[in-house]
This record gives sequence, C-alpha cells and structure tokens, in this order.
Amino acid sequence: MRTGVPRELRSWGDEIGILFRRWWWIAALVLILSWLPPVPAMQAAFTAGCLAVVAFLGVWVAITAHRMPRRSDEKWKRDVSRNVLASWTTVAARVGLSVPGHGTTGAVVPAISTPVWNGWTCAVGVSLPQGLGREHLQAQADLLAQAFAARRATVHGEHIGALVLRLEYADALEHPFSLELPAGWDGKSIPMGKDATGSVWSLRLGPHTLVAGSSGSGKASVVWGLLLGLAEPIHRGLVEVWGIDRKGGMELALGRALLTRFAADAERSVILLEDAVAAMQQRANELAGKTRQHTPSIESPTVVVLIDELAALTAYETDRDLLRRANSALATLASRGRAVGFIVFACLQDPRKETLPARGLFTQTVGLRLRDRMETAMVLGDGAVAAGARCHEISPATPGVAYVLPEDGSPPERVRAGLITDDMIRDVASRFAAPRQVPVVIPEAPAPGERQPRTPRAPRAQRRTSRKESAS
Repeated sequence: MRTGVPRELRSWGDEIGILFRRWWWIAALVLILSWLPPVPAMQAAFTAGCLAVVAFLGVWVAITAHRMPRRSDEKWKRDVSRNVLASWTTVAARVGLSVPGHGTTGAVVPAISTPVWNGWTCAVGVSLPQGLGREHLQAQADLLAQAFAARRATVHGEHIGALVLRLEYADALEHPFSLELPAGWDGKSIPMGKDATGSVWSLRLGPHTLVAGSSGSGKASVVWGLLLGLAEPIHRGLVEVWGIDRKGGMELALGRALLTRFAADAERSVILLEDAVAAMQQRANELAGKTRQHTPSIESPTVVVLIDELAALTAYETDRDLLRRANSALATLASRGRAVGFIVFACLQDPRKETLPARGLFTQTVGLRLRDRMETAMVLGDGAVAAGARCHEISPATPGVAYVLPEDGSPPERVRAGLITDDMIRDVASRFAAPRQVPVVIPEAPAPGERQPRTPRAPRAQRRTSRKESAS
C-alpha cells in the first residue's frame, strides 16, 4: 500500500531529487554543448537552450512553491504523516501487531496507506495480515495513540482489508458552538452539531432514538436540536411533534408552539401515548394493502413522540395502573410505529433495563456523559467501549459531547450537539409554529353514585354459539 513518498508529503529535497532523476539528460546535454567549438549558430542554440532550461526551472519552482505547505500547521501535519509512515513498522511490532512470517521471513506487520487529513484527524488505512483481526487493532488503539502523540485513536470499518485508524491530534468538540438552522429538510436527517472532524453531524430521523445522559450532560441540546431542525416541516404540516415533559413543562413549554400535542403530568402523558397508539393503528389499517412504508404528507404527517425524562413514566410512577399503561403503549409504539410514520425520541438519565423495559426496541442510541463503563455498555452495546466509545470519560465541562451508535451497526461516532439559547427557541417557535394544536383531554370521571354504563351482552344463543366455536 505504500509506494515511496507521497506527493503531498514531499519536502523541497524530495522534489529536487525527483527533478534531477527525471531531467538529468538536460544537464548532460548542456555539458556536452559546452565542449563544442564556438560556432555562432551553435552558440545561439546553446544560449536559447539555457534560457529554456532557466524558464522551465522558474515555472517548476513557482508551481512547487504554490503546492508546498505555506502554513506552520500544514507543515506540522506533513511531518506527522512522514513520521507515521517511517515508524509504523517498528511501532506496530512493539505494540504486538505482528504475526510470524513464513520460512526465513521475519515478523509481518499490517500494511498502511498514505495518511489523509480531515481537520486535525489523521486517517490511515490499515490492511491486516492473516492472523490479526479488527479486535486486535482496537485493543492496541490507545498504545498507537500514545506512540504517535495523538489525543485518541479509534478504528473504523468492518472489513479486514478496509480498516481505518483515525488519530485525533486536536479536539474539534472542545469548545461550545451555536447551532445554525438548516436551510431545508431532506426528509431523512437533522443537523444537530459537529462530529470529531469538525464536520456537520446529522442524526437520522426514522429509527426510534434513545438519548441517555447524567444530569447536566446536555440532553436539552439534543432535544432542541431535534425540534429546531424540524421547525420548517413542522410549520408546513409534514411533521407533528407530540411532546411529553415530565419535568412539569420546565423544558418543552418554552417552545410549546412547535408541539401539536403536549403533556406534562402523568395522566395526560399516558393518555397521549395511548392516543398515539390508536392513531398508529388506524393509519396501519388505512395503509394495509397499499404500501409497506409511510410517506409523510400534510394529510398523513410523520408523528414524533418526544419524551423528556422517560423514566418518570416507565419506572418512577407510583400509580401502578398508569405505569402499566405507559409501558404497554411505549412498547407498542416502538415495535410497530416506524413503518407507519410514528417515531419515538426519548431521553432519560438511568439506562438500566429495570428503568426502561423496552430499551431493546430503540435501534439508534445517543450516549452523553454517563456514570461508569457499565452504563456505556447498556446504552451503546457491549462492544462500544472497545470500539472507542467512552461516555463515562466525557468531561462535565463539555455538555453536549456524546457518542452515537447508528442503526446500521457501524462504530460509535463522537459528536457534540450545538448550543441553543432560550432566545433562539422563542424566535423559532414564533416563526415556525405548528399549524394546529390538539389538547390532551382527560375523560370525565363518573359522578359519585353513578354507575358506569355496561356493555350490552350478546343474546344467550349467540354466546353459546361463540363458546362452541372457541372450544373447537
């Protein structure tokens, strides 16, 4: 995979050496002509040739100078790349990334490609020899980061011949930044912040998403990133957000105008979930036999059920009947809602299975700062920590930093949600209000002494026939 010094990593000495190897015959021709008799025609040709050579060298110097790095940071990146290429064999052998060769051949180490920079991240393609697997490279990622003086190293890719070692030399997510509203919506994803390279991080809208993080980890940035990213389709009627805020409305009430439905207490929250289940089932009946995938429209919008502090519904509710109904409705939505355009987006602090029985139904997860390694594994999966996701090591000074586990099973991605102020929320809510708002109505309780109407029973003959059919 490595062939000489790549063009983008060459120094002036490399360029001059290449020039001499390619154009040595010009120097030889000039030397021969200088030995010839002083014939006027020959002297004129000699002078013209010398001028042509000088002009060629001038053009080459100008082009090369324009191409060569002119800033100190670019020069530093080039030096790092040259060091990686030069010392890789020794470093790989010392950290245990080698296998015995055949016969008299010594140890064989993975081959690497030319480093490619994206911001302050250096990506190196790695081709593993037989006997080494992806897990071996992952296990030595910290040692490789230390050897090449990087802040962290992560392994990306699944196929043995197409692995990428990413060396991060600066943290593009260290400082907070404001989130800009998207110019439009592609119907698939929402810009939420930045990834580790400083590029835009977009979260897919479609999979049921679970956001887990300790208090103060930045869940609000993720929630409002979702709402502000959907502001335009909400205003057009293509998306409806049904919000549940079990903090008494402290979080979502500020942008209440963006929500089609809103609930803050336990009873209304459960009723909202059950209404979502009923609407989902009705839409499924309407689409049955026509299509297998819902397409959002004004008549049939995508419904996002946004729940802040989910555990208050699924674990901490003291009313057993409400607790049972909430868990049942949530499981039904998460297991059947996606195909008909009902999506659950939930946030919580405690990711234990006892807190959220339906945790396995959330196929896209976002892990903010968590308390320990075990919680990281609960949210992102058993192999997430080995793949470089360390939610328990996120600094409290960087709220909004998270690791995202996409639905497709690709390695966790380190990201940071953009900072959203109260003024931004008020402004967007006033300009992109939902076209309709439907209150959550609590059914009236029967008056004291008033008996609930009984469901009429079928005639006795019909009941007898039904029992016979059930028995058969």
